[in-house]
Amino acid sequence: MIKQKGILKSNSINDTRVVERLIALWALNECTLGGIMHAFKLPFTGIFVGGISVLLITLIALSTTKTWSTLLKALTIVLVIKVGISPYTPITAYFAVSFQAFLGILLYTVFSVNSFTIIVLCAVTFLESALQKLLTLTLVFGQSFWKAVDVYMDWISQQLSFLPIVFNSKSLIYTFLGIYVLSGIAAGFLIIRTIKLIKKVNVSQVNLNLDTALPEFNSNKKKFKKKIFYSFLIILVIVLIPILYFNNGSQAWQNALYLIIRSVLILMIWYFLLGPYLINFLNKILSEKREFYQTDVQDILTILPILELIIYHSWKESKTFKGFNRLIQFLAKSIAYSLYFEKIKK
Repeated sequence: MIKQKGILKSNSINDTRVVERLIALWALNECTLGGIMHAFKLPFTGIFVGGISVLLITLIALSTTKTWSTLLKALTIVLVIKVGISPYTPITAYFAVSFQAFLGILLYTVFSVNSFTIIVLCAVTFLESALQKLLTLTLVFGQSFWKAVDVYMDWISQQLSFLPIVFNSKSLIYTFLGIYVLSGIAAGFLIIRTIKLIKKVNVSQVNLNLDTALPEFNSNKKKFKKKIFYSFLIILVIVLIPILYFNNGSQAWQNALYLIIRSVLILMIWYFLLGPYLINFLNKILSEKREFYQTDVQDILTILPILELIIYHSWKESKTFKGFNRLIQFLAKSIAYSLYFEKIKK
């Protein structure tokens, strides 16, 4: 069980610096770590980034006696940096990170930080992520999407009639949600192992070379828009096939045309009207906090390039491990080195 405050094995650095470095890692995770994970060719980047956020929220809670105020300050700084570095990020991403933080505040304030609350936080935040995806699909494509899924599932059931299994959209939804919840529980256990391992990392021999050439981490806006566009096209084709193939006459084409117009209009309203409006609204809310935490934000922005170097170094250093062991070693080393490094000069 993880109950004690403090994640370090010595008092060589103060709690203020620990919290600052953890907030910096959280900001890096929200802004650019997805690109770093793609550079490392890691699968399930979205799940990975979500799990790291929970890990860092937990470590911040373990590093302070003022859980509520410290996590609230950390969330505000992360949102300020995220808006500044990644202004094209969908508003849903800001909702997700805020949900993680507030649920963490609630659990860790009321029940303290322990193995059970860590696993609950992971499972619930992963479930929220899955529900957000399902809600987005339903809003964009309407019931046509789930009707198309039912058509495909019915066809699969006919092909596998020898199995006493009913395939439909509802069973697919439950399976999808179940996978995310189980992934969250597994992530919780990995986080617990990682926290214990951080204390055992030998930080005395780390040697960082600031002249190291790093891979291109940051995914640009054009790549992000292309990903959205191609994902939309693929899902649209999947939905249109049963509408046109299993229906005859003009009604099928009318339904298909309605679906195309409806989904395109919703996306245009979201990405060109509602989304930017909500981002601007968030910017106004954060404007006062940006001035209040200006020094903290500037200090964190200054060390972000060094943290990227540490992450790259930790990934290379953990190459002797395989699978989840490498993942845990990589995370533990990245965090431990980030907490202990002094301001490096070339």
